[in-house]
Amino acid sequence: MSKKNSMNLRLNSFASFDDAMDMCALLSRETGDEYTVMPDNHLGFTANRIQSSTKKSNNKGKTENEFKAREFRQAWRGFVTNYFEIILGVLLILNPYRVMGWVFYCLGIETIPDWLNLKVVGDLLGLGGVLLIIYGLRFIYSYFAEKLYIDDDGIILKKGIIAQSQVQIRFGDIKTIGVQQGVLDRLMGIGTIHLDSAGTNGTVDIEFRNTIDPISMRRNIQNLIDNYIKFHG
Repeated sequence: MSKKNSMNLRLNSFASFDDAMDMCALLSRETGDEYTVMPDNHLGFTANRIQSSTKKSNNKGKTENEFKAREFRQAWRGFVTNYFEIILGVLLILNPYRVMGWVFYCLGIETIPDWLNLKVVGDLLGLGGVLLIIYGLRFIYSYFAEKLYIDDDGIILKKGIIAQSQVQIRFGDIKTIGVQQGVLDRLMGIGTIHLDSAGTNGTVDIEFRNTIDPISMRRNIQNLIDNYIKFHG
């Protein structure tokens, strides 16, 4: 800082805006806090702290504890049964007679009855394979048509691609948060989240399936509810 634009020690102000900016930069480097230049009542400028390092640290910790993403879709691993349906459908189309042989083996049938027309059965199995693949591919629609969205006020479940329906529950209205996991779900680390609102007498308002790590999801939602009640209670 130049002598011409020196600091007024009695008023704690600077005659020059540039000197005040230099002081803000210096204080920010030394303390880690954020400072800005503000005009004072004596035709000068002062360096005022606008955010402390402690507050920034708390904000950072709060951000880390919140969801990294605020829009959630079902996990691909949750559609394992659909994948098996598609694989079986492909086998029925490519080699229906081999599948027929497996069925006969499982049923303990060693001699094929004379009245059984293998060609007709093979054609029916191939058609069944096509229908099974189409049925198995329904998971693609389920994945893109359903998502869980979390905003500042609550949780929204959106369903549909062209025609859409939405269910929203505000954080203050959520009564219970349930998690349902079968044996296969636990092995794959997924589950179903159930959210009940205060006015539904235990009826599930939102059900979101194939959620990755549903226990952590429930914990994070509960934290959001606690914070909402704390600041809006």
